[in-house]
Amino acid sequence: MRGDCHAHAQQLHGYLQAVTALKDDGSLFLCEYLGPVAPQAALDALCRALEIASDGMRLQPIESVVCSGVLCTPRQWLLERLNPASEADRQPLDARLFDGFENELAELLSSAPRWYQLVSSGQRSLAGQLGAIWSVFVFGTERHAYVMHCSWDR
Repeated sequence: MRGDCHAHAQQLHGYLQAVTALKDDGSLFLCEYLGPVAPQAALDALCRALEIASDGMRLQPIESVVCSGVLCTPRQWLLERLNPASEADRQPLDARLFDGFENELAELLSSAPRWYQLVSSGQRSLAGQLGAIWSVFVFGTERHAYVMHCSWDR
């Protein structure tokens, strides 16, 4: 991987902030570097970064997460608007926006990242800790993990 991992996270965070401005629907995105750990092993680092307890939490491969709710994948978070301001805003944003994000990730990480989602075992409610509408995704390579925290606060 080229360059500094914290700088990569800042670059991705900047991209996500541009998406936030473009969506203009109350969506908020955060990207942080979790450390030199494989994404599937980054639960403790993730919980420290989000300042939540890891009890009852786990990271699950994104393709095996059962989707329930309005936005549950990174693609949906970036392209679909919650509470659109007008009829014109009801259409998803151009898919090239997410394609650009994926291309940026592949270039920065020098490979396609593996994605995981933070899920609760049901013992604890994350809505109380993170907000009512949120998703937390961990992605990265075998040696480096990042978090993408998506929320809506309107």
